[in-house]
Amino acid sequence: MKRSLLVVALSSLVVASGFGCSDSDPITGSDGEEGSHDDDGGDDDGEGGSGAGDATGGGGSDPGPAVCPDATDVLPVEPAASNLLFLLDRSGSMHLRVTDTDTRWTLTTAGLSNIVSSLPSDTVAGLAMFPSGDQPVTCCEITAGNYVDCTCADGELPDTASRCDETTYESLAVSMAPLTSSQESAIIGKVAVSDTEFYWGTPLAPALGGTLDAASALGLDGITSVVLLTDGLPTSCETTSDPAANDIARALDAAALGAANGVRTYVVGIDAEAASSDPATDLAINLSQLASAGGTAAYPGCDAASDCAYRVNNNNFEQALADALESIALEASSCTFVLPMPNGGEPDYGAVNITVTSGGDTEAISRDTTHTNGWDYLPGNDKFRLYGEACEMMKADAGAQ
Repeated sequence: MKRSLLVVALSSLVVASGFGCSDSDPITGSDGEEGSHDDDGGDDDGEGGSGAGDATGGGGSDPGPAVCPDATDVLPVEPAASNLLFLLDRSGSMHLRVTDTDTRWTLTTAGLSNIVSSLPSDTVAGLAMFPSGDQPVTCCEITAGNYVDCTCADGELPDTASRCDETTYESLAVSMAPLTSSQESAIIGKVAVSDTEFYWGTPLAPALGGTLDAASALGLDGITSVVLLTDGLPTSCETTSDPAANDIARALDAAALGAANGVRTYVVGIDAEAASSDPATDLAINLSQLASAGGTAAYPGCDAASDCAYRVNNNNFEQALADALESIALEASSCTFVLPMPNGGEPDYGAVNITVTSGGDTEAISRDTTHTNGWDYLPGNDKFRLYGEACEMMKADAGAQ
């Protein structure tokens, strides 16, 4: 049986391929010293099996990646390109004050500006904002008591025709492009235009659905993720003909469809600690479910019903936001890799083994189709992603590139 052995090392990523090791075959380090091997007998079609067999390097001060003795190829493994599309909530409530001098909007946009400026220049990034398709309103304000107060006459609030239509959000505020200095300026400048504007409502479902559709349609190389920053649940799209337009289920469906199409949704909840006696209207619960539907988690093993979204709250707003965006950027760029093809053609996808080497220690990583702790193929089998502890190891290692 043909076997490919992937050896994922934090400072040196390679793939070795060849004919599979049997239960009696030793796995050797690249210096020829024997290591150990337990075969897992993964399915030949790449869809089954629990994952990799155990593989560790043998003796010697620097044995190098552990490989089967029959391996015929050793190929470099490269991180997949990272594409980040930021989806920013600019509804009026984002202007609520966090401190005497700062609002949710000023602190969130400052954090967004910082992360955009710190991302590698080969990152492809863009911007979408919501609501879109209408004009800011002038009949609402933030009161001295820090509440949203609207005294709007008939006709002053926008209708739903454009702002609640997914196709409105398929046109991005800043198109996706590599993060050159001009692209950074375009994103930061577009955000700044809304600094003093008050937009009505939170059309979350159409905004997320349209943005995910736009990202998917681009067909970018690498891994594409939408990073949603919002302080509210869906509002302001219900009509007599569509009274359920604000149902969170629509946003969940959009996130799940995006993930199925290869675009993940990370969720940053602004002031997401506010609890409700009704789970259907609890911001933290619903945003956590949204992150889970979008295929992401704030930390390994998070509970989809409560804490899979990143939470940013008033008591530590700036640091919490910086930590959340840095974690998202690291995971988006550090835990997904391109699967190279061996010289003999396609590998036996059901017999791929992955090990992670860190600090001189090599550990076999099992395939985990639940995406909790291990690795799995992405759609198409041309890339794989690490999950849980393995991903955390990659993010923490200074040599991970």
